[in-house]
Amino acid sequence: MRIAALVSVLLLLIACTPKARQDSTPVVSQNTKICPVPTVEICTPIFLDDIQIEEETAGYIIGINYPVLCSADATRTIRDHVTRSLSDFKKDFPEHDLRDYPVKHEMIVEHAIWPAGNGRLASVKLQVMVYTGGAHPNHWPVTWVFDMTDGEALDLDDIFINEQDALIEIAPMVREVLIAKLGQMYLPDMLDDGTTPVVSNYDDFILNDEGIVFYFAPYQVAPYAAGQQMVTIPYGDVKELLTAEIKEIISVN
Repeated sequence: MRIAALVSVLLLLIACTPKARQDSTPVVSQNTKICPVPTVEICTPIFLDDIQIEEETAGYIIGINYPVLCSADATRTIRDHVTRSLSDFKKDFPEHDLRDYPVKHEMIVEHAIWPAGNGRLASVKLQVMVYTGGAHPNHWPVTWVFDMTDGEALDLDDIFINEQDALIEIAPMVREVLIAKLGQMYLPDMLDDGTTPVVSNYDDFILNDEGIVFYFAPYQVAPYAAGQQMVTIPYGDVKELLTAEIKEIISVN
């Protein structure tokens, strides 16, 4: 993670480390170099504004709302995703003018933001709804966890010491919660497939002050009627799996 920053800190530590004497006698002199403790700057406030895209034609309705964060890099990541998704939506049905199906297509996007680690981290979730005909629209989440010192998005391998080992530990926890929540809508095969410990099943996640929250779109772990599912895993349950940096940021002992 962030190799340049780590190299800078390492060079600072080397420069500030006194040379050892052969007799190991501690020495204090007027020439002793006192170096500053490395600090990081966090931009604030996290949320600055909304960007709204509203458009209606004979064939479709667009209603998109996404956030502007204090980090330009983080905002660019969100904006680029929204721009690509909107372009793809329009390209999929360029001729849609209600002749074949007399209902307008729709793309609706809303957002939510969670800070963690005293503002060091900012999690963003876009909730996407797309309707292109049929019995019901499709819904899915898109998430990022941004480090607000540099605007970079963190992946699971930035959160856990070993990504695959962590997912193997987390999958049974997630299944236990979902089985209890789903009740009669619990379908073993669907749930097992959707929670298999592979990154693609767990890449929609956020970090808040309570723990790691995983989101599962309709059809991933349960029938559409069950809706989107959310499971929070408290930090204390996975603290041995977290990297030292993440534990420091979110103050997990």
